[in-house]
Amino acid sequence: MAADLTQIAAFFAAHPQGFANRVDLPYRLASWSLEDPANVRLWESDGELQAVAMLQLPWFTLDYTTVPGVDHLLPEILAWATERMTAIARERNDELPLVVYLTPERAAHLPLVEAHGFQHDADWDIVHLERPLDEPIAPVPLPDGFAVRPMNGQVEAYVDLHQTAFGSKNMRESWRARTLTMSAYRPELDVFIVDPTGRPVAFCIGWLQGDEGQVEPLGVHPDFQRLGLGRAVLLDMLRRFQMHGATRASIHSYKQNDPALALYQRPDNGDFRPQYDVTAYVRNCR
Repeated sequence: MAADLTQIAAFFAAHPQGFANRVDLPYRLASWSLEDPANVRLWESDGELQAVAMLQLPWFTLDYTTVPGVDHLLPEILAWATERMTAIARERNDELPLVVYLTPERAAHLPLVEAHGFQHDADWDIVHLERPLDEPIAPVPLPDGFAVRPMNGQVEAYVDLHQTAFGSKNMRESWRARTLTMSAYRPELDVFIVDPTGRPVAFCIGWLQGDEGQVEPLGVHPDFQRLGLGRAVLLDMLRRFQMHGATRASIHSYKQNDPALALYQRPDNGDFRPQYDVTAYVRNCR
């Protein structure tokens, strides 16, 4: 991988500037999209890094951040991302969306985003949910024979379950393997639920930054849904966050994903509460 992930991670940490994925950034930096150096762009001035932009093909999103006071670079960032996604769309002989997410802190970017042909699309909107971790969280009884187990760095089993749970081939072995090498990765925040045969049927990965833990991702095999496994693996992760000193937990969900929101917001499940919207602006590239 050509991109210096350590440099990029440090830059995002120093200049979060309303970037919505600061806690689970290591997961995004591990994605296969960044294996192609053409999907990463750095802006420098006098040898100092000024801005970073990354095209994240698993989600069709633009991840970006800048140092304060260089808003003049945003048009260049948007133009670069649009040109790159258009090139990929032409290679695939397809039309592809490019999604720019704006948190409330980035509201001032909206006029420029719209001027570059991006329009709000509610189907892509995300809600940021949080909950405190100041009360004990009781373990959830599992069906007979099911158990929570550490993943122990498994690659193939995780990729197979992730692809099945989400009905997508986005997760790849290279992504999973690189996740295990990220400095912020903690194997104790990487768990399966296994069935009586030892087969993984649910999973959850957690990330920590400061006093905040973030769940990303969580999934359950379609054949094992409605058994309470999503709730069980979620609450197990929240207890793990507590053991590592986190005082709050967060999670992102598409606003149109009613089953996920039901899981996260019910008081006897995650008891997460919406904090702010991450609004999606989309431009189709072809």
